[in-house]
Amino acid sequence: MAVILVMAMTASAFASGISQKQGKLNDVHKNITDSKKNLNQVKDQQDNVQNQLKQVDQSLQEKQKELSAVENQLNQTQGELSATRQNLAVTENNLANTRENLDKLQTELNQSIKKAEEQEKLNADRMRAMYMNSDSSYLELLFESKGLNDLMDRVDMITKMFSYDQGVFDELTQYRDEVKKKKEACEQQKANIEQCKRGIENQKAALEQKESEIQNTKAQIAKQKQDIEATQNEKQRLITQLDAEKAKISEDLDAMEAESKNLEKEIRRLVLARQQQQQQQRQASRGSVKRPGSGVNNVGSKYTGGRLAWPAPGFYTITSPYGWRNHPIEGVEKLHKGMDISGGGIAGHPAKAAADGTVILIQHDNGRKKGYGNMVTVDHGGGITTTYAHGSAIKVSVGQKVKAGDTVILVGSTGASTGPHLHFEVRVNGTPVNPMGYLQ
Repeated sequence: MAVILVMAMTASAFASGISQKQGKLNDVHKNITDSKKNLNQVKDQQDNVQNQLKQVDQSLQEKQKELSAVENQLNQTQGELSATRQNLAVTENNLANTRENLDKLQTELNQSIKKAEEQEKLNADRMRAMYMNSDSSYLELLFESKGLNDLMDRVDMITKMFSYDQGVFDELTQYRDEVKKKKEACEQQKANIEQCKRGIENQKAALEQKESEIQNTKAQIAKQKQDIEATQNEKQRLITQLDAEKAKISEDLDAMEAESKNLEKEIRRLVLARQQQQQQQRQASRGSVKRPGSGVNNVGSKYTGGRLAWPAPGFYTITSPYGWRNHPIEGVEKLHKGMDISGGGIAGHPAKAAADGTVILIQHDNGRKKGYGNMVTVDHGGGITTTYAHGSAIKVSVGQKVKAGDTVILVGSTGASTGPHLHFEVRVNGTPVNPMGYLQ
């Protein structure tokens, strides 16, 4: 009896040790889940920043194109403005020369006008004299001649007088025409140059306005480009920061994964020791005779039950089998340690125990959307365990004995899940195996 009591106490100590290790393992798993979530968030942020950086790069390229186009336009405008300024300088020089010529012509014109006025006065005096004397004076002058020579002299004098009078008249007319033409030519040339000057000044003003607008546009685009470059540098700095954060989380995650494996080894050691102790206890109390079972015996006994029952009756679509896959949440290659069973209307349906056993582990999600979510693990003996995850509700408790077909959870989408389904695992001594090798 004392031996049995000692064995019972030893078994209790083993159970307590296993419970402590299991609790520590649960904490490690929680930390791993939290770290994976943080890693996912960092990856999401990194992807978001990378997308933003691509948009920034594209905007920067567009602004550079705009800036190049504006600079080309500015260079062209400045070239046109330089040519216009040269034309204006030439025109202003021509205008100055024309004004100088106009001043000279005005001087000549004034002289011509003065001379014409003198000729007009002389002609007027001559006309008055002719009017006063009339043509008879010339006849009287001829009749008064005293000889042939005197007559010829008088005829020659009268002819010269007529020629002089006609010359004075013609010269007066010529002066008048010359003055009129010179004046008209000067005024026309001046008007043309003034018009040309106004046109060039208007063109110059338009080009200067255009140059000012282009300079403003260039300054605005340069400022936008500077802002985009600052954003680009900030995004690049953030990517570097996220890379460092991602590397740190990955390093921590690797360390926690290693701790998890060590704890699993320790739990397997304790379970094996507990099985041996329970075996000794049963031998001491009832001998070595085994009770018959219906396929799976109690915890600590050898698993003799053959294949397991299907855990989600009525739903047989496997959306993700056991094996390596691209994780739907983390986006990296991971070993899928179980199989996902789904189908229309599966949410809320019961997930059944695949065999007789004892509930050894329960995890509540509590709305954190991490890892397995609401999860139950059942020990079927012989190192065989089954896990039912992502449930909307848990229907058992730790230490509870269950029979094959008993409801353990209701199917849901808690934890790291993309939709309602049952995640079902089979493990042998803590190591995940393909469930299809154990299911009916």
